[in-house]
Amino acid sequence: MRREHASRRRLGNRILLTVLGIVVVLLLLIFGGIHHATSPVTKAKAQSVQIAKKYAGLKTDNGFYWTNLDQTYYTVAGKNNQNQSVYIIVPQKGGHVVALQQSNGMSRDQALSQVWSKRNPKKVLSAALSVFNGNPAWVISYMNQKGQLCYETLSFKTGKVLQSIENI
Repeated sequence: MRREHASRRRLGNRILLTVLGIVVVLLLLIFGGIHHATSPVTKAKAQSVQIAKKYAGLKTDNGFYWTNLDQTYYTVAGKNNQNQSVYIIVPQKGGHVVALQQSNGMSRDQALSQVWSKRNPKKVLSAALSVFNGNPAWVISYMNQKGQLCYETLSFKTGKVLQSIENI
C-alpha cells in the first residue's frame, strides 16, 4: 500500500515538473520572439536619438515615430539644448537631418483631432511626422467606418491636407 502511494506521488511530481518545464520553455520562446520582433525598432530609435543628439542638439527624447513613404524616416520628439520642444526627422538612408520647433507647426494631437473631426475614423492606426514632397508633414493612417484603410497627410506648418487616400 505504501509503495503504491509513493509511486503515485512520484508520478504526480514528474507530471508536475514536466508541465512546469513546458510552461517555462514556452515563456522563454514567447519573450525571445517579442525581443526579436522589437529589435529593429529599438535599434532604429537608438540610432536616431544618437544622430539627433549629435546633429540637432537633442538633450532629451520623449517620442519616436517611424514612417515609410517614398523613403523611411525616423522622427524623434524631445527637448534641445535650449530646452525648446523639437522634432528631429532623420532619414534612414542618410541625408539632411531636419530639426523643427514643435511650436512652429501642428502637434500630433492637433493633427489627430483634425482627422477625427473630418473623417470620423473607426480606429487610428498611426500618426507620425515625416517628410512629404520635401516638407514636414503628419502622416495619419486609419480605418474608416467601413473597415477600409485610409491615409491623410497634413502639412506640419499649416494643417492643410496634402494628400488623402481612402478605401484601400
